[in-house]
Amino acid sequence: MTIKLLAALAATAALVGGCNSTSTFTTKVNTPVIVAAYGMYADRACTSAEPPEPSVSSPPANGRVTTVLGKTPIRQKGHPCDGALLDRMISTYSPSAGFRGQDRFTIKYDYITDDGGGRATNSLDFIVDVK
Repeated sequence: MTIKLLAALAATAALVGGCNSTSTFTTKVNTPVIVAAYGMYADRACTSAEPPEPSVSSPPANGRVTTVLGKTPIRQKGHPCDGALLDRMISTYSPSAGFRGQDRFTIKYDYITDDGGGRATNSLDFIVDVK
């Protein structure tokens, strides 16, 4: 069985694997923002696999990142799993009280790649503009 990594950044879903990327978000002062929702699914079965294990490898200077397990649907027109609910690790950035400006951080995801126990990592860099 093939396992795929599914990343949703804000409202955009994309299949990602083994690469670094940077995503930028904007939020208002004292307002948290969801920056990522990562999940694993079994190809063709459209069922959740073991969720990736996130860690903040470079923390934000002016806020905090929290991650919780939740369920969200795949939203990709034409994808055979469009609409399927998946377990995902949902990461939220919360700016420090009263902070305005730009903050940066990196989240590293450790995840399975196949039923044989293979593992890989993917790092995502985030920039949040707090207005």
